[in-house]
Amino acid sequence: MAVQIEKITKHRLASSKVSTVISIALVLFMIGLLGIIIINAKQISDKVKENIGFEVMLASDITEGQTNKLQQELESKPYVKSITYLSKEEATQETIDQLGHDFRDVVGDILPASFQLKINAKYANNDSLLIIEKDLNLMENVSDVNYHKSYVNNINENLNKISLILLIISAILLIISLALISNTIRISIYSKRFIIKSMLLVGAKRSTIYNPFIVSSIIQGIWGAILAILGLIGVLYFCYTQPFAASIIDFSQPKYYMFLFIIIFFIGILITWLSTLFSVRKYIKMKIDKLYE
Repeated sequence: MAVQIEKITKHRLASSKVSTVISIALVLFMIGLLGIIIINAKQISDKVKENIGFEVMLASDITEGQTNKLQQELESKPYVKSITYLSKEEATQETIDQLGHDFRDVVGDILPASFQLKINAKYANNDSLLIIEKDLNLMENVSDVNYHKSYVNNINENLNKISLILLIISAILLIISLALISNTIRISIYSKRFIIKSMLLVGAKRSTIYNPFIVSSIIQGIWGAILAILGLIGVLYFCYTQPFAASIIDFSQPKYYMFLFIIIFFIGILITWLSTLFSVRKYIKMKIDKLYE
């Protein structure tokens, strides 16, 4: 009979540990998913910003040598991501295609050659763009500079709103995660509250009581983090194999995902350690008659 009871106890203890690890893994997995979204939100934001461009109109009497010199000067600018030369003929044909008719019969051949610039993402804010516009206007053989100010304002405003929403969701999810993991561990330790009090009554040091629970919880946190990381790797691999998802998820910077996995790993350890510490302390300080409630 005693052997059977011991087996049942061991089975329940193992089941409790497994359920705790699974709960921790699920919570960390959700945090990781949000992390992947945040990583790629930055990449998407940068790509959107890098679509902001300047149209640099060239003087009508500019020579080929002057054009090449100007292009080299523009390419040396830190804010320029890419540059494309558009000749008079190409600009005229492009406008005719957009309008659907040949405007030259009415206004003549008025479109100058130009450089189409794409800007690096970190310069795609209103203050930097104004400085860039002034810098371009001061260049020799540049007749005019154009960019869509309203489009830039809308992009920056919308990206700021999205960043704020993601930040709020991250904070809420982290608080919920802390509460869920803490409650899971507290329930696990609740079943051992009499053991904790018995050890205290026979004169065991507090460190002697704390250590086994903390070591056990940290191991559970590590296993939960490993399972969560494996799940996140599976998600990334699935996205990598799907053309549509691969076009959204950026795989060119794996270091970001490695950093995310490291954060998940340490969050798993930190939350379980703190939750166990507070839970054990609660039952150490609790009066004996309260243990039966």
